[in-house]
Amino acid sequence: MSGGFRNGGRFMRRSRPILADKHEDPTEAMANLIDVFLLVGVALLIFSLSGFGLKDLLSKSDVTIVKNPGKIDMELIVKSAGSIRRLKASGKTAQGAGTRIGSVYRLQNGQVVWVPETEAP
Repeated sequence: MSGGFRNGGRFMRRSRPILADKHEDPTEAMANLIDVFLLVGVALLIFSLSGFGLKDLLSKSDVTIVKNPGKIDMELIVKSAGSIRRLKASGKTAQGAGTRIGSVYRLQNGQVVWVPETEAP
């Protein structure tokens, strides 16, 4: 017998599969999909905040945003020290005792100016 037929022959050998076995745990694919969806969600959040002009909320600086100024449903969004608070107008007027500290004027161009009260000599 020649050397090729001694161990079953080279044509009779069992070949190994070229591709790896694809019958792995199906939950691994789900874990990868969850990671992808989380990344897409964070990207959409950043995109929506920048689209509304609120990307300052993502920065480290303190920010105050006024929504609907001067209206009944006015709202303040205040970001300070890493926390974000929403303050809504209650519609109530404040009362109390105090001293006059100045006057506020609205100019013709819409600018608001505060003039401090001067003490009488």
